[in-house]
Amino acid sequence: MALIVPDAVPSKASSGEKRVFKILRDELPDDCLVWYEPNVKGLYPDFIILSPTLGLLILEVKGWSAKQILRASDQFFEIQQDDGKRESQQSPLRQAKSYQDALIQKLKGYSILTQDDGDYQGKLAFPVGVGAILTNITEAQARDENIYPLLEKPQAVYRDELLDWDGIGERTLLKRLSDMFTVRFKFMALADDQISTIKGIIHPEVSIRTEPAKPTSVPKGIVLKPDATIIKTLDIKQEQLARSINSGHRLFCGVAGSGKTLILLSRAKALAHELFPKRILILCFNVTLAAYLRSLIEDDNNPLYQERITVIHFHEWAKSILGGLPNPRLFEDGDYDAEIGDRLLVALEELPLEQRWDAIFVDEAHTFAPSWFRCCVAALKSPEDGDLMIVSDGSQSLYQRQQFSWKSVGIKAQGRTRKLNQNYRNTQEILSAAWNVVQSVSAQDDIDEDDVAFPIVEPRAALRTGQRPLLHLAANRQAEVESAIAQIQQLLTKGYESKDIAIIYRYKARHEEEPFHVLTQQLEQLGMGCYWVTQDKREYSNRRPGVRIITAKSSLGLEFKAVLILWVQQFGVGNEAEGRRELYVSMTRAQEELHLFGSGQFLVLKELQSGNSFDVVEEYLKPDCVELSA
Repeated sequence: MALIVPDAVPSKASSGEKRVFKILRDELPDDCLVWYEPNVKGLYPDFIILSPTLGLLILEVKGWSAKQILRASDQFFEIQQDDGKRESQQSPLRQAKSYQDALIQKLKGYSILTQDDGDYQGKLAFPVGVGAILTNITEAQARDENIYPLLEKPQAVYRDELLDWDGIGERTLLKRLSDMFTVRFKFMALADDQISTIKGIIHPEVSIRTEPAKPTSVPKGIVLKPDATIIKTLDIKQEQLARSINSGHRLFCGVAGSGKTLILLSRAKALAHELFPKRILILCFNVTLAAYLRSLIEDDNNPLYQERITVIHFHEWAKSILGGLPNPRLFEDGDYDAEIGDRLLVALEELPLEQRWDAIFVDEAHTFAPSWFRCCVAALKSPEDGDLMIVSDGSQSLYQRQQFSWKSVGIKAQGRTRKLNQNYRNTQEILSAAWNVVQSVSAQDDIDEDDVAFPIVEPRAALRTGQRPLLHLAANRQAEVESAIAQIQQLLTKGYESKDIAIIYRYKARHEEEPFHVLTQQLEQLGMGCYWVTQDKREYSNRRPGVRIITAKSSLGLEFKAVLILWVQQFGVGNEAEGRRELYVSMTRAQEELHLFGSGQFLVLKELQSGNSFDVVEEYLKPDCVELSA
């Protein structure tokens, strides 16, 4: 069974398209990808098929009857519609060819998709073909009406043949589709990174980032060009989910690293590509996360995104509408965030329709005050049916918020909630260690899940494996810093860039002032670079070089290849649940390597040491050096 995007045939599809959709999904092999109505440079072919061994095939499906075709040429068909109106349309093969030409030009922009030597250097390394399927015209009718010379087999498929495709079998169907190619040649089966890059070109809204290509990015024996790049994209399940989201209020509850933010961004980008311009608003609580999301959108260098998508943190959004925010000191005994929400709600009710938004997306919604969701609903042009997507993870709730139900804040959530429990970001070892830290404070026993706005979703095993997290035990805070710097040097020798590495800490009190100064000074002097994100969080950019230094709360929503958590004992101070959740957030920022650094005789360190999730490194632990305060 092929993987098809979207995973269910849309109701707007014609009966013929629905038949073709079902056949391609059910009869093609598992390694085939099929897209229904992808966007190719503003054009929408009916189907694109991508197979590692077949290549790319563009199919145009027409449901015309023979009687509807009044005149025809190899360029245009004059069609009489059901209402009697006449309409000139491109020939199906010419239409598919225009998609083909636009797609080939985009594919040639990536050297991993082209031939590297010989007479065909610069040409695509795999074939791209086109075909037409006439779902309501038989071959005999086509011959009788002189249509067949314009749409000849094997490039065309007529109704009588299509009916025989039910149960045809994958091998026979692949052979029939391969016959549609006018240019066919042998090629090495496409590698995963090549397929991902093709996906990112066909559907730019599912792109995550561009990366340098690796030897494994192309088939064995192919020589990479020095500047070769690949496009990393959502996996097929995430892409199917992003494409299946309809308008209305939608809730996504997912574990850390489940791709919630990526799906949110993909949906926003897809809306930005639509024919009629839409005002799209992405909201979050953290200043750093808003800057990070903006930088991700800017990396795409797409004018449509710049024009139609606004990313802003909630307080800044409220300030832009209210003209200013009240002084927090006046609300020390009250709920400042609730007051902002109440004031903003009044202002939004007076906002003209043209200044409201077609779609609003809320990232890390568990950080929002209840009244803020009323504001999101009120800010939509269509509050009842507008596009409102809310993503959250109850395990990452770092702020004390009043409990509420979605119904109480005007959100229609019944039957519109999806849970995402697959972790894509972390290795199994990192995820297991992080979940062991937080699961004791994530239980929701004796609570009706329907009444929980942000339910706890237990993660399934991560897709990747890696090295076990390391717990480095040192003599004191200064020794922790020295150990962390040595570890960063090792990471750099492994090939990590400085911007791939983050140092996360909970807070910087009097005890940490001096070691923190040494940390930043040493990073600069050793040429690693230092990017103190918390100090400049409004302008955070994932392109800026330097080892990131960031607080646990500011790191929410971000990710790094390697994470070093300093002064882990801090997470055992104060409210236990809050500390564990902050540590969980910090740990789950790591994609590949995780290092924790601690000192002193603190319960949280003893629990981590005895929990069997870490390899423990006692770097310099002497009784007379133990600190007594965190």
